[in-house]
Amino acid sequence: MKRRRGSVIIVVLVLITLASLLLARFMEDNSLELSIATHEADRRRLRADAQSELELALAVIAEIRSIDLNKVHAPTQGFDDPHTYAGFPPRDGLTVQFDYEDESAKLPLSVLTKNDLIQLLYSLGMEQRDAERVADAIVAWQSKSYESLEEEASDAAYQRATLSFRPARRPIRSFEEFRNIGVAKELFFDERGRATPVFQAFKACVSLYTFPQANINTASDAVLLSQGLDENQLALIRERQAEIGRRIVGTPPYFRVTSEVRQLIGGGANLAKFDDEIILMWVRVTVKEGLAKCRVSALVAIREDVAYPSAAANPDTNPDIGLTGRAPTTTTPRTTGTSTAAPRSTTRTPTPYLTPGIEPPANLGKSTMSGRIASNTIAYPFQVLAWEEDNGAPPEPKPPAEDSETAAPPPPTK
Repeated sequence: MKRRRGSVIIVVLVLITLASLLLARFMEDNSLELSIATHEADRRRLRADAQSELELALAVIAEIRSIDLNKVHAPTQGFDDPHTYAGFPPRDGLTVQFDYEDESAKLPLSVLTKNDLIQLLYSLGMEQRDAERVADAIVAWQSKSYESLEEEASDAAYQRATLSFRPARRPIRSFEEFRNIGVAKELFFDERGRATPVFQAFKACVSLYTFPQANINTASDAVLLSQGLDENQLALIRERQAEIGRRIVGTPPYFRVTSEVRQLIGGGANLAKFDDEIILMWVRVTVKEGLAKCRVSALVAIREDVAYPSAAANPDTNPDIGLTGRAPTTTTPRTTGTSTAAPRSTTRTPTPYLTPGIEPPANLGKSTMSGRIASNTIAYPFQVLAWEEDNGAPPEPKPPAEDSETAAPPPPTK
């Protein structure tokens, strides 16, 4: 009888152990699924918050632009903190950070002449002879009517490559193209294919988008010095922008017209490539709540006279495609939306904002309901040319496990 009772107790204990293990496994699986679902809900909520904050920033910029002579000069104009301008804080528990990067603070690469490129590269620290060779190769890569003086950048050199190819014969569309341009690839990248410091500085000074002039209010020191300004003139500009505490009432920390710059630094300065307003700008919004984080970035065209180089057709079938001078003949806005920009009296007629090469349907922007056609097109104040999203950096990979043969021996035991 005692043996029988002991066996029953053992069986009950085994069953309890198995049930506990199954219950623990069930709770672990459910907690993992709950964590994934919670993370997904947080991501969607933060993404919606980030988009809402971006819309707030664009609304504030549009209002400031409408008030201040239809121009946007710099974040210090009042849109650096949209919540302060709007008069209300973000929702409880949400931390918001706004960052602005003026793409039009750079020089548009597609309109730079050979002499402009030489001057820019020389100001970035490249030797005069190397600057001349690189500039010559870049111009020959883009132009249909110009043949490079350098053997490494000639059409014959490209055809003799392991994988034969031809120069683009159109404005550069990606900085990766420089890996194929003769002479430039040798000075812009090292033997391991990494970008050199001079190429990093070059990328920070030029834009692949086409627009009339660079914004002198946000242009970097390198951009200003590359256009002939000296150190004294640069110091005068920076001093004017920094004297917030002792500025005369009514004088903003930016230039409203370029004539103010001439009055400040002297009439002999070459300011032909500079304007006083933002034309193209990255607006980045980062929202955080607890450990969750989301970041959205939009490249916003404040004006309509912004374009992106169009892809070139096959020169064998269409030999007329390409450049015939210092500026591109055709450019295409880089966007896929159907929103329209607010009209501006000093710019050209906006082009349709559709993916290049795709014909729009006849009822684009319209919906048919009960036989009636209603327009869904929004009169948006700006063009959004590019969009990026980042929901936080992925977790760092764990270090690989050390091999048993290469692992250090354990310390001796006493």
